[in-house]
Amino acid sequence: MDLRSRLQAVLGGAYRIERELGGGGMSHVFLAAETGLGRHVVVKVLPPDLAPGINAERFHREIQLSASLQHPHVVPLLAAGGSGDLFYYTMPLIEGESLRARLAQGGPLPVREAVRLLRDVADALAHAHARGIVHRDIKPDNVLISHQHAVVTDFGVAKAVSRSGGDGGLTSVGMTLGTPAYMSPEQAAGDPRIDGRADIYALGAMAYEMLSGRPPFVGRGPVRLIAAHVTERATPLLELCPTLPPDLANLVMRCLEKDPAARPQTAALVRDALDLLTVPTPPAVAVGQRPRRLLWLAAAGLVAVGVAVWAGLRSRAALVLDPNRVAIAPFDVLDPSLALWHEGLVDVLSRTLDGAGPLRTVSPTLVVRRWQGRADAASAAALGRETGARTVVFGGLVGAGADSVRLSATVLDVARGVTLAEVELRDRSARMDRVADSLAVRVLRELGRTLPLGVVRGAPLGSTSLPALKAFLQGEQFLRRSQWDSAIAYHQRAIAQDSGFALAWSHAGLAAGWAHMANDSIALTYKIRAGSLNHGLAPRESLIVQAESLSGVLFGSSEQLGARQWGYARRLLGTLTEAVRRYPSDPELWYMLGDASYHHGPLAGVRSEGSMDAFDRSIALDSAFTPSYIHSMQLQLELHGPDAARRYATAYLRAGAVGGYATAAELLLRLLDPRTARAPATLVLMDTMPMSGLHIAYSTVQGWLDSAETGLWVARYHRDRILRDARTAADSAMADGTWATALALRGHLAEAGRLASGRMAVFAQLALMGAIPRDTARAVFASWLNWKSVAKHGHSWWALPWWAEEHDTAAIATLGRMAERALHAPPIPISPAGREIAGYVTQSALAYMALARGDSAAALRMFEALPDSACLGQCELDALVQARLLSAHGRYREAALRLASAPVLDRGWWSVSPTRILWELERGRVNERLGDRTAAREGYAFVVAAWIHADSILVPYVNEARAGLARVSGETTVGRTPSQPESTTSS
Repeated sequence: MDLRSRLQAVLGGAYRIERELGGGGMSHVFLAAETGLGRHVVVKVLPPDLAPGINAERFHREIQLSASLQHPHVVPLLAAGGSGDLFYYTMPLIEGESLRARLAQGGPLPVREAVRLLRDVADALAHAHARGIVHRDIKPDNVLISHQHAVVTDFGVAKAVSRSGGDGGLTSVGMTLGTPAYMSPEQAAGDPRIDGRADIYALGAMAYEMLSGRPPFVGRGPVRLIAAHVTERATPLLELCPTLPPDLANLVMRCLEKDPAARPQTAALVRDALDLLTVPTPPAVAVGQRPRRLLWLAAAGLVAVGVAVWAGLRSRAALVLDPNRVAIAPFDVLDPSLALWHEGLVDVLSRTLDGAGPLRTVSPTLVVRRWQGRADAASAAALGRETGARTVVFGGLVGAGADSVRLSATVLDVARGVTLAEVELRDRSARMDRVADSLAVRVLRELGRTLPLGVVRGAPLGSTSLPALKAFLQGEQFLRRSQWDSAIAYHQRAIAQDSGFALAWSHAGLAAGWAHMANDSIALTYKIRAGSLNHGLAPRESLIVQAESLSGVLFGSSEQLGARQWGYARRLLGTLTEAVRRYPSDPELWYMLGDASYHHGPLAGVRSEGSMDAFDRSIALDSAFTPSYIHSMQLQLELHGPDAARRYATAYLRAGAVGGYATAAELLLRLLDPRTARAPATLVLMDTMPMSGLHIAYSTVQGWLDSAETGLWVARYHRDRILRDARTAADSAMADGTWATALALRGHLAEAGRLASGRMAVFAQLALMGAIPRDTARAVFASWLNWKSVAKHGHSWWALPWWAEEHDTAAIATLGRMAERALHAPPIPISPAGREIAGYVTQSALAYMALARGDSAAALRMFEALPDSACLGQCELDALVQARLLSAHGRYREAALRLASAPVLDRGWWSVSPTRILWELERGRVNERLGDRTAAREGYAFVVAAWIHADSILVPYVNEARAGLARVSGETTVGRTPSQPESTTSS
């Protein structure tokens, strides 16, 4: 007997089966007439192979619980029953089609329809979850579309089967685990504590398919598909669909977080976030309808739903409206051939109007991220309040004939809620540049009635070539979405069309710096070229080009600049400080200030706290601007510890970060958690991730002084990866040198000494601390007395403290004479920086000569006369020697000031240098003398943390630091004189 006949026998006369409708992975579906009530119902039959494991009474009880759900977007369960190996349940017949059928008709759904349906599903889930019922199998097959609304079917069935004992056969049909394409990681892992957040993940997977036309993972069998949900991040939705509202795409990606705690915690929150989303609804326009003024408004059929970001992440206090601040909203563009100008007009008009008299425009990137709707007065007013702009320009662009366009725009006074002007322009589509200029003039004319405005520029972006302008605007859209390679390609296309296009050069350099490295030769070339073309631009753009050009010079020309690095760094930070003064609500400029401070701030006296403050200002203004998080993770680890760094890494990933930096952030989250730091999954990630990502992660944790020595552990993996792929002896030497530095920082001097011969600075410091045999050190240092070392590299100076301690006046005199000759008559070519180093070494050698002869007073006078701006790396060690001499002469306050003023103490190589620990020990000693417990405690604690597992040769230093820490922490009498070093150079 076939299944239909058997089911009819079980149903008896209460139902009359009419036909089979098909089925899914967990049931056969039949249409039946309920004879007693004269209505049609759907009967779903569980696969017979499940029946042996199902307890009929428990199954009925669980179905009865689910049948209690009464909600407009839930298909109710009417009845359930069973006999033998047949179990069934019934539900009303819903007119319409399944979401699966709708998707099968042809790719992604229109955004508005998708949001409406998702909102209905989220509402149904919120109702069920509030009553303790989790669906466990949300997918397009279980969502029906009726009268343009979604209703969810099969609520609680998977749970009913599971709890009634049917687990044994469920894996084969996909019920306990759900459906692989939409399965949450916790379901895949068989977690028995599954809650509503599993449905939220499935909702995100379904939303991903509705908006992109494909599930998060494709082209895999069920097992690999399940594994992907557990271990892989889906491609960010905005990469697949760049035109989606960013807030919608971000919400979907948050639902797809692997960790349930990182998702929206309730379906109600998802529903509310969807309620706040504005999406376009372009209705049909009657044929022959005559265009009217502001035709685009009627044609667009605007929807009165406001856009917001995910609940809680973007709640901000309203800004004070600035009468001189103007925001250009993205224009409504219905013609696909004009889509470039949706954001393109924001770029053009913003840069045109900026700097006209007192006007300051909101940066295009900020506008695009904050834009919360279609081009109507309500959305424009919301944008103004969000960005602090009293004036907002919004409008639409439509095709008008075969080769013409019509632009309609409104100038809104947000404070008064009144329209200042309505503008209509019409021109050939090939002259969009002229349309934009005309609109700018009309806007200035209206604003000029109350504000003293300047004359608008004729070439707002610095190019008169429309093809170049179009390529640049396309590149800007990719740049805003961190799609670096595409941004580079389009900006290069713009440069090819107009070689004098300064902004295209500058932004190509910016993208190349992110795609590769900040000191990438292509990035530096582009940035410096842009600086040479920096004229006629809007003030904001001119400041950005100037700053990027200065950054390019600093990154690429250190040997040529020499001591002028200090001046260039001050100019760079001064330029960006002025930029944020003029544009205090611009997150990009605050990011640029933070980044410049991070890389070059030490040369201008800006420490880590100043850089972090700038990054925080950027994040506060735009939490979705991902570049601001990258260096923040390292700064937070240094300043506030692993919990703070984890918060920033988590926020960075939630903001939609992609690429190598995102992979590094994922690894960082694992490394900073003791439970996962050395777990097998972490090892696999470190072994398989791109080398660039591993390098970023290592650079972030290398200075973290945790007791587990995580930075050292990662450094070993970093070295092993380099050695595994090494192609030359130089690669291997570089790997060993990096590893030696990491070992030396944590006090493993013996092992570091065996590897440090290729790192002159590290070798010299290890010798100074007694980790290198004296005969070996003497021989190596003697080999450094050659012209290549003195005139080209200059690293021979690192031997000076060791020679002074050994009283080797002959070696010091030889180096001094060679430096003097390199300064005046070098036998080989020498760079400007090399010449300055030679001058510094000439004076430094005299100071160490006095020290070697035992004349500490003369040595101190000579050290005090040394210029910081010419040492280029040696000054920190010389400053340490100077501070010890000051302390030995009782000049403790001056010593403390010297220890607090090293130009690159908290950035660059010195932050992970082994003598940095001795520096901190001296800081503890001096500040304890002065009664500054806080500074003394910091110094002593640094030593204890860094050398907690150090070699025995360093135990005396650690013991001294522990004792000092106890004294300044109040555990013993404070004020006791700390022990002084036996030598002013090596202790």
